[in-house]
Amino acid sequence: RRGVVREFRYNMATVSTSPSNRRPGNPIRAVSRLAALMVAVLVWLVIAPLLILLAGLGGEVRRYRMSTTLTHYFCASMGWLMGVRFRVEGERDPDALVFVGNHVSWLDIITAGWGVHGVFVSRHDLEKWPVIGLFARLAGTVFINRESLRSAVASSAAIVTRTAQDIPVVFFPEGRAHDGSKVFPFKIFLFNAIAEQRVRVQPFTLRYTDADGAPITPENRDLVFWHLPEQNFISHIWGVLRLSSVRATLHFRTPETPPTELDRTSLTSFVETLQERVGEGIPTWGLSSDDVRLSNERENEGMGE
Repeated sequence: RRGVVREFRYNMATVSTSPSNRRPGNPIRAVSRLAALMVAVLVWLVIAPLLILLAGLGGEVRRYRMSTTLTHYFCASMGWLMGVRFRVEGERDPDALVFVGNHVSWLDIITAGWGVHGVFVSRHDLEKWPVIGLFARLAGTVFINRESLRSAVASSAAIVTRTAQDIPVVFFPEGRAHDGSKVFPFKIFLFNAIAEQRVRVQPFTLRYTDADGAPITPENRDLVFWHLPEQNFISHIWGVLRLSSVRATLHFRTPETPPTELDRTSLTSFVETLQERVGEGIPTWGLSSDDVRLSNERENEGMGE
């Protein structure tokens, strides 16, 4: 019996300390990062509204331009404190005013906010959130209720209004976050006013290739991807803060101008082209960011031949 008990205790200790049963990352790291983030957010709470309001004295356009600049620095600081390591591939088109990308996580906001420098299109209930809602309104965010056709039409028009003021707009046309296995169909109604005004659109691809020093795979992607209804937002943020690092790449794709002759067929074709370009290089399972970059370079060289 003593031998059986001793063996049982040994097996239990093995199970409890097995790497597969441990939550990835370091809780002490998460605590220190959380403290740093709280301090940084408090500083931004003081500085950002003041700068935006001062810029607003020169008119709405200056306010929006100040907000896009601050968005870049805010997202850069938040990403750095959370251990997100950004990189950009491809070239941002200076003539593009609408930027569309894939959506897999709340981290997309930080990555795109850092890399694109624009105002966002966001879900309508964000407008009423404490603090965040105020920031979003000051920053010129376009709010949309996807369940209301009237709201969708108004939001599409608001996007064009921003671009007419030379303010870049960023949004995720899939409508919600997905699992990263592919890019899901874009919501065509979001592009009606954009296509009518022939606003130049540049697609981009967001890729998270490494988390905690290991390549992203279907098995560990939920360390970074936040797409399931049962995933708790707070616990997911805590999980990201525990990780040593997350590598995020924003790849600018070939821009597209809406067709001159616009009808339902040409609009659908235009949107599908954008979707295909966003989907280049997805999924990236088991590839490091350098592997993905080399793969894309080879693909581009092949297309040139």
